[in-house]
Amino acid sequence: MEEQDFNSINEKLREHLDSPRQNWLFGAGISYESNIPLMYPLTDRVKEIIEASAHERNIEIYEILGKELEESAHIEHYLSHLGDLITLSKRSRTKSASIGKSNYSEAELLDLYKSIIKAIGITVRYGYSKNGGEPLIGTAEEPIVEIDQHIKFIQSVYSNRANLTSRSKLTFFTTNYDTLLEDALGLEKITVIDGFSGGSIGYWNPANEFSKDVIHPSKCYLYKLHGSIDWQRDKQKGLVRTRYGTKYLKNISDILIYPQATKYVETQKDPFSYLFTGFRNALSSSNDNVLITCGYSFGDEHINAEIESALSSQLNRTTLIAFIAEDNNNGQKVNKTLDSWLTNPNFGERVYAAGKKGIYYNSITPLEPNEEGELDWWKFDGLTNYISN
Repeated sequence: MEEQDFNSINEKLREHLDSPRQNWLFGAGISYESNIPLMYPLTDRVKEIIEASAHERNIEIYEILGKELEESAHIEHYLSHLGDLITLSKRSRTKSASIGKSNYSEAELLDLYKSIIKAIGITVRYGYSKNGGEPLIGTAEEPIVEIDQHIKFIQSVYSNRANLTSRSKLTFFTTNYDTLLEDALGLEKITVIDGFSGGSIGYWNPANEFSKDVIHPSKCYLYKLHGSIDWQRDKQKGLVRTRYGTKYLKNISDILIYPQATKYVETQKDPFSYLFTGFRNALSSSNDNVLITCGYSFGDEHINAEIESALSSQLNRTTLIAFIAEDNNNGQKVNKTLDSWLTNPNFGERVYAAGKKGIYYNSITPLEPNEEGELDWWKFDGLTNYISN
């Protein structure tokens, strides 16, 4: 077997980044520097908003939930637990559910759920940063969300592919609720196909939109696997992609985002059934195909299951490249999921992890570069520089 070193495997990464069929999977990490908080700062901010609302019942239920859930619970766990309680209350004769020693009606639980959704929507839309010092809080009048890094990334990706033929196809998948990716694509004059027809107000029309499997260098497919802050479920109009600041479609608590623990159920329903079918199909390829991740920590078991299923298929030729910082807790080298995949005898040779220490390939021992110091390609801006250079 040919001896592998950092440079030879790095060259393989470069070759995969030139693949005509690329699928990108993004997580919360790519929007952190844009002043959109990661999960735990977002949890802190939502708690502040709930407490500032002076809604005594919401505050009471939120505090009891905090005592019942694990100390490491974040806002998606709160929503998941609330969702379960609402389901129980719907089935009960009293239309209520118990938390600890207290009993709450379906309406009370639903009110807190919607208040949390609204708080998430406002925070992600306008920004919140707790990166040392006093927190920066964005508002409708003074938003603090930045888009420069997303634009630079899009420019780098498309510039790097300028010499490829019209067979080239890019597909983006994201677990993020924000709109930075599609906004950057639009500003760079790339047509985004996201399942909606219409203009800035769009209606969900996936059978028509996603069926247009036309490969064109100025078009890309975007699948928002966990929903979006500009998706709203309207009782009369159905699912629409809307705008903030209008008198109509103004109920922010009706935006369509879902907590992680309940996503397996939700992915069986529209719109998520279409989105996950698109993800599954993108990974099922008998031709050279690559899935590249950044900002995604492999914490969503449903997404991981889809990736593992694709990698395990004998006829599949999809390669996974994860740009990710190592998590060395509990003896892990990269993280629990990637450690397992990197050492898998059936498909480990189609898995790469690009971390701070080097490249992990078919092993949990990194191939280190000659230069000293940590690599920064696991960060969104570091990845952009890697692609550009």
